[in-house]
Amino acid sequence: MVTNFYTRKSMGEQSGKPIISINSADYLAILIYLSQKIGFNKTAILSTVEIAKDMNFSQQTASRKMQELEEMQFIKKEYSPDGLKIGLTEKSAEFLKMNYNQLKNLLEKKTASTIIGIVTSGIGEGRFYVQIQKYNQVFTNLLGKKPFPGTLNIAVDKDDYREFLLNQKFTRIEGFRTKERSFGWIDCFRVKIKLEKINKHINGFIIMPERTTHPENIAEIIAPVYLRGELKLRDNDKVVIE
Repeated sequence: MVTNFYTRKSMGEQSGKPIISINSADYLAILIYLSQKIGFNKTAILSTVEIAKDMNFSQQTASRKMQELEEMQFIKKEYSPDGLKIGLTEKSAEFLKMNYNQLKNLLEKKTASTIIGIVTSGIGEGRFYVQIQKYNQVFTNLLGKKPFPGTLNIAVDKDDYREFLLNQKFTRIEGFRTKERSFGWIDCFRVKIKLEKINKHINGFIIMPERTTHPENIAEIIAPVYLRGELKLRDNDKVVIE
């Protein structure tokens, strides 16, 4: 789901509330409509009757969609003596920008075959996933060897990262449940990691867990070796992912 064009949730049990997909065409359409009607960094009085008429659906549907958008923090509401004012949030602007970039790349047939990032220290989350037996078994099959018990974290430009992943095939490890808790799926993207001016590369996988605490600009990479040691990497070193 890269999140984001993947929907991210924090690690642990799901809340029990229904998950609303932000990738729905209906939400994209209504956010485009609201941006044209209101603009960004502004608020305007806008009724669900007017929205329903313009969008060609019922008032009940308009009310439900606006409520869902508010719950997802895509819109904000302000009460005034003149009526209810609606405005778009930064999150909605980011979502529209993401979809614009994806469509632009598709129509212009651009491909992002590489991405450059900066090595950064992690919080041990990758080690947690790699050491879980069911995940570890699939990682071993993908890599052809046991994975190193940890991940290399690379800070990247999140827009470039999205575009890069859109051009990659991936393998999904389905989620599962134990007596203690449930575990989400993990998407695995085959990549090569190397330094900018050195030909030596190491094969690995970007892993993207359904549940993660990492921000969207962090790429987590697994490999059968200790990447920091093999490539003599330190924090703030530049690496190429392809």
